[in-house]
Order: sequence, then structure tokens, then C-alpha cells
Amino acid sequence: MAHLPNATLASGRFLERTVTPAAARLTRSMDTIDAPHTRVKKITCMGSGFVGGTKAPFAHRSYSQVTTDSLQGPTSAVIAYNNSDIEVTVVDINPDRISAWKSNSLPIYEPGLDEIVRAVRDGAPLGQQRDRYNPYAAPDEVSLFRRANLFFSTNVDQAIMDADLIFVCVNTPTKTHGIGKGSAADLDFVEAATRTIAKVATQDKIVVEKSTVPCKTAQSIREILAANAHPGVRFDVLSNPEFLAEGTAVRDLLNPDRIIIGSMPTAAGYRAAATLAEVYGRWVPQERIITMNLWSSELSKLAANAMLAQRISSVNALSAICEATGADVDEVSYACGLDSRIGPQMLKAGPGFGGSCFQKDIFNIVYLSESLHLYEIADYWRAVINMNEHQKQRFTKRIISCLYNNLAGKKLAVLGFAFKKNTSDTRESPAITLVSNFLVERARVAIYDPRVPEYQIWRELSNNGSDPEMLKKNVSVCSTAYEACEAADAVVIMTEWDEFSNKSFTAVAASKQDRQPLAILDVNSYTRAHASPKGADQEASRTLSKPEFDGATAFQVPPRKGTGVIIKDPLNGEVKTFSSHRSTSGNSPLQSPTGQSTFFQSPPRPNPLLMSGRFAVGPAGTFFTPRHTSDQYLIDADLPDVHGTVQGTGLLHDKASSIDERLQAVDIETTKAASHRLDWARIASGMRRPMFVFDGRNILDHSKLEALGFRVEAIGKRGTVVSE
Repeated sequence: MAHLPNATLASGRFLERTVTPAAARLTRSMDTIDAPHTRVKKITCMGSGFVGGTKAPFAHRSYSQVTTDSLQGPTSAVIAYNNSDIEVTVVDINPDRISAWKSNSLPIYEPGLDEIVRAVRDGAPLGQQRDRYNPYAAPDEVSLFRRANLFFSTNVDQAIMDADLIFVCVNTPTKTHGIGKGSAADLDFVEAATRTIAKVATQDKIVVEKSTVPCKTAQSIREILAANAHPGVRFDVLSNPEFLAEGTAVRDLLNPDRIIIGSMPTAAGYRAAATLAEVYGRWVPQERIITMNLWSSELSKLAANAMLAQRISSVNALSAICEATGADVDEVSYACGLDSRIGPQMLKAGPGFGGSCFQKDIFNIVYLSESLHLYEIADYWRAVINMNEHQKQRFTKRIISCLYNNLAGKKLAVLGFAFKKNTSDTRESPAITLVSNFLVERARVAIYDPRVPEYQIWRELSNNGSDPEMLKKNVSVCSTAYEACEAADAVVIMTEWDEFSNKSFTAVAASKQDRQPLAILDVNSYTRAHASPKGADQEASRTLSKPEFDGATAFQVPPRKGTGVIIKDPLNGEVKTFSSHRSTSGNSPLQSPTGQSTFFQSPPRPNPLLMSGRFAVGPAGTFFTPRHTSDQYLIDADLPDVHGTVQGTGLLHDKASSIDERLQAVDIETTKAASHRLDWARIASGMRRPMFVFDGRNILDHSKLEALGFRVEAIGKRGTVVSE
């Protein structure tokens, strides 16, 4: 074996792994989005939430009969948030849902969404602006108010006529009839929406396919629009699939991995793609906005969801081997995830994946493969679904076996009904299957979920085929976990809500797992600059690089007691203030080295100041700032100095300072206390003996529970050893 020079080994060049640049992988040039184009002034989104309605039989449908199913509500809100000069109108034919979006109780739950929607839907006061021509003027000379630019309506026709760009994000459920029943996507709603656009539009429009659809659906949309368009009206069709995860939708929108825009390879297609790219470019770095052909864009969404589901089924398959051999699935998946080629995401064993996307999209690929006579490919992807169903049944059998092969008359407390934490979505939730299985075994079931409405639980169980009389007799929906667990024979954890866990909760864990974007209620928006880690042991703390100022001029204003920045954390509602006068910890974030507040002024443009996530948390807990500059607004309020769990340190330099100099802009350390955690000792005091806990999500410290007398069984792990 050849001896390698020490210098080569030290440099690690032979161990280095690189990622192929996008430009080397894409057929289309990355600068396509720079094509000349028109600017959007009004956007219409046909679809307002991810909770779809029931679907009735039909012969032919107009959009007025269509239900919707997407994450377009959060998407529309974030687009409006970052484009204050664009009016965004969300339309839906369900008046109850539109009313809910207009109310203080939104129809869907997502951390951070409520704050964003309120700001762009209702408008918000921003404080006062100093006179730009007189920096020494009092700041209360001009009152500021962020105008509302997100609207919800049932007037579909008017919204179509007004829009420059239309997002089509209607429901695409799996077919329940005819050819492709059980696997193909039902595109009737997409066709109905398309025909409505063609019928109503009297001016050129860009139509964006946002729904998850099979490959080549855009071609059908193009043909329907062309055949039904008014004379002289032109439609450009784009594909812009949504890559959001429920529970982290706001964070994913504010800091997306990529934005995919598919278009025809024509000059008109490039112009349309550039128009949409500019909308996203207000807050997304240009290198993350990828354009490609329509069919690649459509298939990329199905492929991404299928591959994510495949990872879950793979680790769930390994969990069965772990239980049989004594291996620990958490340790196995952790070891695998350390391999940079694999990564740690989506390697958590559980009772099976749920949600509206994974199963539906895999069935789409199965049907597409069979249609193309690729039967082996169809069998491969169908196996992912089969493994998912097997995992639910395997967990059910383990519960029955541990409870002495008899559930009749026994009470099981099911904690969690949503398919994952931080969402109220219950579609395809594994809890539906397990509760139904328990009822077949004549068990009594008490269900508690902190976010899922009671009516939704009853609806899901009824739709799954459970007998209404049996449901009424044997199922109860409880308002607290303690009520559900009272006199129970066993507790079954089905959703990984933090309040159910008894594991130690540290600031680092909070930063890595539970941090959501910070809502900056009033702050100058600067060019995006990513943070440099201080070390793995300081994951919650990041330092921002000094941003570029895009040629903006700056001048200093006299320090004024009380001016500052208010930061709100949507996750826990905590509001922290950073004052402009000197605090006990040194210079505050709004002070220059001389002790004077720094005031940046950029060329006039619409200013979306009230922006959630203007300092947002990246994948590793890093903070970043946006790409664009805007006018600085200062709050004339008597704000306290920074104390407590959020510490503000660092400076903002004026334009005269070296632009290349890296400096501390904000150094935020946040600790989140474990609140509303279950008292497992209290639960133990009210349960029947022997006490069983079935940890379907591996969120419990088994040794702590065993010390309380529980027998613990978890997916992918050996259960409690019972001494003779």
C-alpha cells in the first residue's frame, strides 16, 4: 500500500466530500430568473388551508363546488409579509373557512402563523419614523402603520380578474372511483379551477400550479386554458410545488431549502418564471431559487415526499429487528445519521407516517409507474406503503400481547391524535388506525390531544368505518391528559408533543429541535448574512456577519432613551426588548461605538417592516437576516434594558465603518423552560396496576418511569424486564 504524505493526511483532502454545484446538475442556466419580466402587483390564491372538505359525487363541477387542500394559507401570509407592495387575496368557496381566516381563531394551527396573519391581514402600528431630512427631529413627527395586504374572500371571479398571478392550490385527493381508484390522483378540482380561470380572465395571467399533481398535469392545464380563453388573452403556466412540513411550515417558508419553479423552455416561459422568482426573491437567496422544465418540477415534489416516506419505512423496518435482537433503534438511527451521505433527518422510528402527502404521493408514483408499464418500479414504491401499514399493526399486536392478549373492558389512554406535533392535522394519522383496532378488541379508549378539536377526532374515527354506537359507548375525548389517564390500564403515546415527554430539556435541545422563527416586530431589514457557529456546545447562540448595505447611505441620530427593537418568539409568545440606551451588559444592539444610535436610510421603496422571521432560525439554529434594506423605524417608547434569558450584545456600525469588517450585530441566547410537562407521578397515582406505557414516539425516559412503577414498551426497543 502506498504511503500517503502526512501533509495530505492532515489536510483531509482524501476524506473530503463535496456537493455538486447546482449549475453542474441543472439543464437550465441558473441566471434564467434574471430574464426581463413584468412585476406583480396582485396575487390570487385559489385555496385557503390544508384541511379539505368532504367530496361528493359529481358529473361536472365548477370551482364554486370545489374544496381545497393545501398549505396555501401560510404560504400566502408569508408572501404578503415579505412583499408589502403586493396585494394577496386568498379565495375559497367555503364561507366558514374564509370567516375563520378573518377571525382571531385560524382554521389551522402552525407555530408563528397567527402573528404573521394578524400583521398582514389587519395591519399593524410600527411606531414613529424620524424625518429623513432632519435626523435630529423628534421621532414622533410621522406615525407609521403597516397597511394590510392579505385579504380573504369568497368572490372568486373578482379575485381572478384583478390578479396578475394566480396560484392554483386546490385539493388533489386519491381517486375513489373508476380507473386508478385507490392510487391515481383525482384532478377534477384542478380542471374545474382551470376552466373557471379561462372563463373569467379577460387579461393575460400567469397561472401557477401549486397543488401536488402527477407529471404532465401542467400540459392539461395549458390545453384547457388555450381552448377556453377569451380572444387575445394569453396564459403562462408555471409549476411551483410546495416543500413544507406541517408543524414547521412558517420556518420552512421563511428559510426554505429551495424554491422550484417549472416553466416551458420558451422566452415567455422564462419571463413568467422570472416574475414569480422576483416575488420569492424578496427574502429567499437567489441561489435557492431553481428553475427547470414543467415536468421535472411536478415530479420533484412527488419524488421528495416518496423518498422521505421511504426513510421512515426503512427505520421502522429496522425497529422490528431491534426489538427482536435487543438493539436500540435510537442508537442505530443516530449512528446511521452521523454519516454525511445519510444525514439524521426522518430517521425517527414510530408507529408509521401520516399526513395528507406521503401516502397520496407514493400512490401517485405507483399509478404513474403502472401506467408506463413499469411494474417493478410500482411494486418497489408500494412496498413503502405496505411497511407503513405493517408498522401500525405490529404496534397494535405488541400492545395486545403485553396486556395479556385481552383488551376487552380495559381502558387505554391515547395521548396525541395529530399525525405529528405542532400541527392540528389528523389526516392519515396512525392514531386513527390504532384506536380503531382497540375498539375492535372491545377496549375503552380515552383520547387527549392539546391541539386537535374534539369534533375532528369524532369525524376521523367515523370516516374510518367505526360504528357510531360503539364510538359513543367506548370512546371519550378528554380535555386533559390526567383525565384521559385516570383509572387507565395503559397509556399509549401516539404524538410526540413536548408536554408528554419526561426527558431533560436543555437550552441546546430547545435550539436544535423546538426553535421557531423569531418575529421581529420592528427592525431594519438588512442583507442576508449567515451566522458563524461558536461551537456545538453553544448551539443556541449565534453571531451575525455584518451585512452589505446595497449602496444605502447612513447617518447617525442622537441617542434617545427608549428607542429599540421588540422581538417576539411565536413559539412561546415571549416578548423581549433591546433598548438603544446603554445597558448593564455594555453596548446595546442599536448603539454605535460612540454610543450613538445608528440610523440607516435606503432608497425609497415599500417597506414590509413588520416581518416575522426577519431574524429567523436556520436548520442548525443559526440566525440570519433578509436580503433587502429598508428604512429604519424607531419606537418611541420607554423600553427597559435587556435582562433575563435573552442577552443583547454587539454593535451596529454606520456606513463610514469598514464594510468588510465583521462585527457582532446581535448575539441572542435563548433558553426555553420546560413548561406544561406532564407529572407522571400524578398519572401513576391514578392508574390501575400493573401500569403500562407504550411509547410510540420514543420521547420518554424509561428509567424515570420504571422508578415510578411503570412497565415501559417502546418501538424499536426491548421493554421493561419484569423480575420474578
